[in-house]
Amino acid sequence: QAHSTVPNEARHVSCTMAPVRSVLSSCLVVGCLAIKQRGQPLPTANGCKKACDPSCPQSSRVDVPCLPEAPVWPYRSHNEWSAALGERILKAITPGPEVTEKSCNGFELFGDSAWCRKAFKSDSSDLLGLSFGIEGRDMWSESVSNEYHMPTKLFDCFYSPEKSPTLAMTVPNGNGPCKEGQGGACYATHYNASRVCLGGKKEVFDGREYTTLSEQLQGRGPLSTHVKMDIEGSEWTVLEQFLENEEDMKKVRTLDMEVHFGWFTAPEKMSLVKVSKEDRVTREVKILEKLASKFAATGSNIETNSDGWRPDKSCPDQQCEQPDVHAKGGFPTNQIAVSFVNRAYLNSQ
Repeated sequence: QAHSTVPNEARHVSCTMAPVRSVLSSCLVVGCLAIKQRGQPLPTANGCKKACDPSCPQSSRVDVPCLPEAPVWPYRSHNEWSAALGERILKAITPGPEVTEKSCNGFELFGDSAWCRKAFKSDSSDLLGLSFGIEGRDMWSESVSNEYHMPTKLFDCFYSPEKSPTLAMTVPNGNGPCKEGQGGACYATHYNASRVCLGGKKEVFDGREYTTLSEQLQGRGPLSTHVKMDIEGSEWTVLEQFLENEEDMKKVRTLDMEVHFGWFTAPEKMSLVKVSKEDRVTREVKILEKLASKFAATGSNIETNSDGWRPDKSCPDQQCEQPDVHAKGGFPTNQIAVSFVNRAYLNSQ
């Protein structure tokens, strides 16, 4: 996993390699357009230039995204609402003027995260990391443990412990600093892993146990909890409920998540199956916008995902399906990793 610490005096640091997870996410985002092509880059929206050039990290980035534009429309259809919603998504995930190197004491970029470093300082003994959706190995919680010395709780009901030493809790756990270069997962501080997923209600669905974010935040103090969610489209009801609960919002300091637009997830499928795709995605975008009013975006991987996008090469005959949401230039915005910090914390520092 590529990892960069970005202090005030050196905001952009080239990472040595792209994290596998980010590469896979990029392919999922752009579907048949994910083929990386060699050659001259495409023109960009409004002639923008990437702030990190010429040494852009292969991780999430903290500047206003500069995305390429397709020289010829690459899709078979042209739904205007897809671009309109896509532009609203871009606005919601773009860091605002209040998110600066000074206000954050620099940024830490790795994989799909862009952390406001100040938010991770040890100003409380009660800090905790909650990670929902870990698959085989969870670099987010390892970093929280090994760099910031917080205990963590991990949740995943789809991945098998037989395939994940982390989920099976057979990796070094709370035994002190991990040895550099030892390989494999390691937690300097104690962690706990549960075969439980995050959903809109506490239930057992299709043989899998679900918990709620509110349940896991019970008893937590103000701004004491860092949360990561990668729950494959189930995030919208979770976020909707979270944003309706002022007390729960006060407990969360940072939120890292992968957002998925237009996805069907098992627990919600029956309630959404008769809703049009436009209405379903519009609901999701509104939830994201409400989240952005309470939590400030600190960075995303949208620009990184667009590196090498060449629809003129992979879709020369307009044969590709139009994504549910995309930027006005055509780049898909249907799956993005984005990081947030609670505005209350940012404003109080």
